[in-house]
Amino acid sequence: MGRFVYAASASDAYPLDDRLLAHLELAIGTKFRLGDSFALTLDGDHVPAGIGYHVLWMHPSISLQFRYDADRRRIRINPAWVAALVASASSDAGLRLVREQDLPASGGAAPSGGGPRPLYG
Repeated sequence: MGRFVYAASASDAYPLDDRLLAHLELAIGTKFRLGDSFALTLDGDHVPAGIGYHVLWMHPSISLQFRYDADRRRIRINPAWVAALVASASSDAGLRLVREQDLPASGGAAPSGGGPRPLYG
């Protein structure tokens, strides 16, 4: 279990599975390379006490850290999952975590409006 650290604050460290964290890192990096800012919603098991939700404003000027427990280089990347996360970040609702198993069976990113369900809610 890795940690996503927002604004270099230990109090804003969110536990995420290393595999999810690797895909999230790539999706956020993709959006930042495009010069985009967006909201990231974390909820359920990813917030303290496992209840409620946190909405974080993502902008290239805000310090982010992706801390892995395992060797990040050993994680196989699913490009369709990264694409689904990027598509989510491009929506009006902002980036919501989606489960890899909820991707369309074809393995491609879902068409606009019919994307994978959020991980929670």
